[in-house]
Amino acid sequence: MAGLGAAMPGTSRLSLIFHTQSRQHERIEFGTVQVNARSGAFESKRKKQTHYEEEIYNIDKGPELSTKEIIALAGVQVPKRLVQQLEKEKFGDKAVQKKKIPVRRTHKLLRVIAGKASGKKLLSVADASVRPMMEIVRGAVFDILQARLHGVRKLSSGGSWLDLYSGTGSVGIEALSRGCDSAHFVEMDPWIATNVLKANLEYTAFSELSVVHVMKTEAFLQQPPGPGCKPFDFISVTPPYEAVNYNTLMGQLSTSYVLGQDTFVVVEYPSEVDIIEGCGPLVKILNRKYGRTHLAIYGPEWATKR
Repeated sequence: MAGLGAAMPGTSRLSLIFHTQSRQHERIEFGTVQVNARSGAFESKRKKQTHYEEEIYNIDKGPELSTKEIIALAGVQVPKRLVQQLEKEKFGDKAVQKKKIPVRRTHKLLRVIAGKASGKKLLSVADASVRPMMEIVRGAVFDILQARLHGVRKLSSGGSWLDLYSGTGSVGIEALSRGCDSAHFVEMDPWIATNVLKANLEYTAFSELSVVHVMKTEAFLQQPPGPGCKPFDFISVTPPYEAVNYNTLMGQLSTSYVLGQDTFVVVEYPSEVDIIEGCGPLVKILNRKYGRTHLAIYGPEWATKR
């Protein structure tokens, strides 16, 4: 310490030690303040970040993440019932119970009765969304039409057929099988039009003679005729019983270009419906009952005498 005392004249050994200790203490205190200050800034920053995350992932405001994802980010364990309750409150029951998409199936219970495709089985939807014309009714329709045309022309000699609310296309396909040279099918359900109707036309080899319109029947009847369009020789109307107002539908049909002076119109309707007597220039020439199903056929005046 002598050397140190010599370097600092007028300073005693005791005061030098005290001074040195004071500087060390001062340094330590300064270091503590510095560390604490940094720690406080980190805590403050972390709190701000946590608050920011809560703003983003708040369960009441944040539709970006599900409740389960938010809980996973938080890293906590939450009872399953509480998670389900939070899901219900945020999204409703649909978030907990996933919406089931019904699987649509087909079966082959229909068949073509007569003609070129006689005996071929047709696809149909295996649910209540499509109600094809019963085979006994379909057979009666073509027998009646042939009888009314007797002496004028044969059904097998050609003609155009319009199948409204076609569904499986069984009526229009029967007409093509029996000799009609063209058919138009109107079906509003794209899935049925693709997976049932067009599949049946391909299977019976009538695709080239057919035109499929994927649209509502009402819209089809209200559209103006295109170039070269003319009235159809035969029209079948087989709508879902509960889905239409028959008098309104027949009124639309009466004013549409699809109807001509010599057109025959076949309408299937339930027994509780009172259907109108006339259809534009046509008159009702026949009305029959098959269980709950009623069959009305409209045609030109000359057909009533057959």
